[in-house]
Amino acid sequence: HRSMFHTPQILLLLAVAAMVSPLVAQDTFAPTKIAQMDASAYLKPLPDNGVVPLNVIAGDFATNAAAATGKYGGQRITVIGRIAALKKSGSENKVLVVTLQDAAASLPAVKCDFLDGSIPFNSEIEMSDDNSQASILKRDRSGNILGSEPYLSVDQRVGIKGDFKELKVGDIVLTACKLVPKEKLRELSGGR
Repeated sequence: HRSMFHTPQILLLLAVAAMVSPLVAQDTFAPTKIAQMDASAYLKPLPDNGVVPLNVIAGDFATNAAAATGKYGGQRITVIGRIAALKKSGSENKVLVVTLQDAAASLPAVKCDFLDGSIPFNSEIEMSDDNSQASILKRDRSGNILGSEPYLSVDQRVGIKGDFKELKVGDIVLTACKLVPKEKLRELSGGR
């Protein structure tokens, strides 16, 4: 009859374990195994080439941010979409922030951080007065301006490759970004 005495203790242990396990699960950070499982359950997988249209990544985060973090976490991806805003960065290692967003601004924006080495050496980003156009200003070794060439403009359709960093205040942040060359963009977009 010994088992009768152990039954309540076993039930108590099970009850305590059931209460503690949800707390433990909430402590882990993305992309957790659960977020990755959510990603495969709720969202289409990321293609092998890592290319994703703006409306897909923005839609994924709008639908299920935790699952989207599981899908994109730790990935280097190429987002193809429309430039909504350009901002020269005041930060030391960041030269430009390019915001990709649909014209209606109905979905989350993708903020692309271009770091110091992303533009040619001995050059800098120059913005138009209304911030709608970014040009690359080239200088010689003495600092004299050699010339300027258009780089990016608002409403332009681009491909930007970067590392998914985080979801920050509703914006999807990519870092260490580089512009995909126009020829490559056409190839990735199926000739468009």
